[in-house]
Amino acid sequence: MKRTWPALIALIVFAAPAFGHARLLKSSPAADAQLPAAPKALTLTFSEAAQLAVLKLTKASSPVPLALDRQAKASTSITVVLPELSPGTYEVEWTALAADDGHVTKGHFSFSVLGSAPKPQ
Repeated sequence: MKRTWPALIALIVFAAPAFGHARLLKSSPAADAQLPAAPKALTLTFSEAAQLAVLKLTKASSPVPLALDRQAKASTSITVVLPELSPGTYEVEWTALAADDGHVTKGHFSFSVLGSAPKPQ
């Protein structure tokens, strides 16, 4: 048993930096969601307080403008108001910085808006 203690201590010491990342726990809309109507906001919920460094929303590789408050305080839940979205598939790409140690976490997911296209006038 005495020989396992150094290995256990080494495992804890070297694994500790992995705990510093703000992992994405959930999003609204959820990844791969198929929504009947366009969402009004995008919410990202992290495992610890974080700040968004990058948030990109694209549809068919075209950027959708978002207003991101870069001065917002770090939080476990970050909500961004969305512009009016038309039917289609949207790609979300984000980069977050953990508030306590600045570790960077990145991710991406997509969701679809199924609503009918606007009728021509």
